[in-house]
Amino acid sequence: MKRRTARILTVELVVCLAALSMVSHVFANEDIDGDGLADWWELQYFGDLGQVADGDFDGDDFTNLEEFEAETDPADANEGPRPPSANPT
Repeated sequence: MKRRTARILTVELVVCLAALSMVSHVFANEDIDGDGLADWWELQYFGDLGQVADGDFDGDDFTNLEEFEAETDPADANEGPRPPSANPT
């Protein structure tokens, strides 16, 4: 039983290290799927590269690209880009 548990934990550790290694190779603004969203950002918020720039994952009427550019959470409908300031410069 101990041997089987140790083997399972070893396999899980190897899988986690492989995933970590894969993520560490995603460069700052790399966009492998060419959708306008940085891959690191898609992985952070969605866990994969399946979202598109004009999608609205959280249904808050802001596109994923708008959320990406505003540095807001695309999975939180209560957080979205703020309107521009009314104070002219």
